[in-house]
Amino acid sequence: MGQAAPGKVLIIGDGLAGALMAWECQERGLDFEQWSNGSPAASDVAAGMFNPVSFRRILPQWDAANHSARAREVFGAIESKLGIELWHDVPIVRVFPDEQYAELWSERANGGHEVSPFIETLASKDLHPSIKAPHGAGIVREAGWVDVSSLTEKSRAFWQDCGQWKSQSWSMDEGCPTGFGAVIDCRGVGAAEDLAAFGLELRRNHGEVITVQTEAGWGDETVNNVTWALPLGSGAYRIGSTYRWDIDEPIVLKETLNHLVSRVNLARTDSALLLSDVTSHRAGLRPSCFDRRPILGRVTSEASWYVVCTGWGTRGVSIGPTMVDWTIDAMLGITSDVPDEVHPKRFRTFTKN
Repeated sequence: MGQAAPGKVLIIGDGLAGALMAWECQERGLDFEQWSNGSPAASDVAAGMFNPVSFRRILPQWDAANHSARAREVFGAIESKLGIELWHDVPIVRVFPDEQYAELWSERANGGHEVSPFIETLASKDLHPSIKAPHGAGIVREAGWVDVSSLTEKSRAFWQDCGQWKSQSWSMDEGCPTGFGAVIDCRGVGAAEDLAAFGLELRRNHGEVITVQTEAGWGDETVNNVTWALPLGSGAYRIGSTYRWDIDEPIVLKETLNHLVSRVNLARTDSALLLSDVTSHRAGLRPSCFDRRPILGRVTSEASWYVVCTGWGTRGVSIGPTMVDWTIDAMLGITSDVPDEVHPKRFRTFTKN
């Protein structure tokens, strides 16, 4: 298929989606500018964790191997350009909640299941002494986290220095600004009202995380017992996260603070974490869809210049680079359209015209 250059591209939003979109536009030689109105973004509080396994079902995440490989490539390239460290490989120890879960994990780890390449069962002697796991534990080695806050902060400063970033708001009713041939909407929940006009529901998934400083000596692995504790180094840990659909503002709740601390202590032999160890408590609204797949591509023929790339949910670090590729490929005509699994037409309420 032939490549159809859209002219100068306007990227709306400078969270994780906007940052990755900007770097890929540069990689492809596209002329672009990025606008942001400074609204709070889920990326501001994101832990940035990547994990190829769904612990609830003990299954691989959506196309985990391919998405992870592309993510590692893209974040590595951005690290080189910005001169900072973003990608951190940190295995996850999954504490089994009961014997039935432990048996299923062991069966899938050893039985040639599709999730087998990603999971192992840990012998008790291999567990860090701080971990309490009466039913046993498993490990996912191809996991870790990306420093999303550093990515967005440093990217914003970089494009500002290049004259390609502007503090400017935008909404669909303003149309395509003069001088631009395409608008790529990476606003996250900020795009919800505009997308609703096309029958597309972008849901707000409220989540809270805390950061703690402890001398407990918990080791260098993330420990997950539904709540997770991610080591940041020097005795600091990020702990999360909650998932609520009944809160529309990024507010922090005292009950959440108590819940996260108590849950983390359940997985530790010393139960040493105190509320006084908490150094920060933050909340954000994750953009998500009914089927946990993003919304990508064009949503109306009457405004073919308008392209969406949002709804990444909790797995933006893992899937984001591929979602950006798909969005740009379809916009340029390299592919006929984005894949059906992320296309707006999968919404029964979609009103494309």
